[in-house]
Amino acid sequence: MFKKLVSIFLCIITVLSICVPAFAAMPSSEIISETWCVMDAKTGQILIGGNENKKMEPASITKILTCAMALERLDPKAEYTFSKEAASYDKASTHLAFSEGETCTVEDLLYGAMVESANDCAMGLADASAGSQLAFVRLMNEKLAELGCTGSHFSNVTGMPEMNHYTTARDMAVITKYALSVPGFMTYFSAWEWSIPATNKNSERNFGTHHAMIVGSQYNATHGYDYATGGKLGWTEEALHTAVTTAKNGDMEIICVVMKSKNKNAKYKDSRILMDYCFNNFKSVEIPVSVKKSVLSVYDGEELYGEMTVYPMASVNILLTEDMSASDISASAKIPESCLLSEVSSVALEISFDKTSENMLTGTFSLSPEYHIVKESSVISGDTEIENENRTFRWWIFILIPAGVLLALVIIILIIRAYNIRKYNKLRRHRHYKRLSHDR
Repeated sequence: MFKKLVSIFLCIITVLSICVPAFAAMPSSEIISETWCVMDAKTGQILIGGNENKKMEPASITKILTCAMALERLDPKAEYTFSKEAASYDKASTHLAFSEGETCTVEDLLYGAMVESANDCAMGLADASAGSQLAFVRLMNEKLAELGCTGSHFSNVTGMPEMNHYTTARDMAVITKYALSVPGFMTYFSAWEWSIPATNKNSERNFGTHHAMIVGSQYNATHGYDYATGGKLGWTEEALHTAVTTAKNGDMEIICVVMKSKNKNAKYKDSRILMDYCFNNFKSVEIPVSVKKSVLSVYDGEELYGEMTVYPMASVNILLTEDMSASDISASAKIPESCLLSEVSSVALEISFDKTSENMLTGTFSLSPEYHIVKESSVISGDTEIENENRTFRWWIFILIPAGVLLALVIIILIIRAYNIRKYNKLRRHRHYKRLSHDR
């Protein structure tokens, strides 16, 4: 009898273990890297993280910002001739041996910096964009401030060890999200190989990616990751191994950052664990946004540009683990009474988690959904763009309406005329037959 009861009990436990979903806690204990995080590439939501706000040396993942900013300023097909400064890179670091006076295309520099991680190519991009590395680094730090990367400061464009050159795993994910928004960036971020044709000073150069995950399992059975879409690696003795990898599975797109991995295998292992966890445990949930329309004044400097009515989206989609639901989330828009014209995009939606999860990062984060912004009639008349909009507004109606009425009248007249002709012909036939009958 006792054995029978034990058997029944074990069967019940087995059934329950199958029916009840298992909630996987964040894989912190499995991660070797010192800091890490995974971000939703669409919204900027940090899904999971470990020491994600700790300041670290980035090494060559610095070049993600270098290339993205250069791509915004330069034509990839344009030619560039190396200056003395751009050619004065550390010869002991990764490079493609460009020298002063050598000419190539900006496209070659972008592939060289992203695929080969060549420091001379990064220096060339900075020089072509801003005239010097110092000027370009100043722009980089302005961009970091604009992106809200408060844990970052860059001192060079290559990622070589230098005082005051640091970032965090979270900031690096934010930087990558920005880079992905730059048209054309993904072309270089996802590239496997490139060939630079012979130049005026050197023969053809051929090189391939060092990021084993982005080539997939077919070409790298050990580290290839079939969901990977792009990536960038870094290494110095001080930073150890750093890696940024983007991946897509279905509708979910994520950015994975690992920093200070002890060896090259660890950065791949950690990245795979983190991305697999997110793909397997997060779901997209629609969160309603109960915010009424708001009117704010917009200033261009100190002068009033006009007023804008902001209609927040009715809902947003964020990623949650199974132990969280829409009822655990609060969404509110931070709409100021006024803002500068350059700050319109800072109108943000604040997402707050009312419940703490062990399976994901919870707290508060902001995202910028697509707002419907309508310029009101109070916009100053001197604004050329608005004047043009008003000038062309519905002018065609005054032609279309009369033309439509006239067309309708013509159609009615033709119908009446056809009816009368038919009636007249019928009457003539009737009279003709009547006459014939009378004659007989």
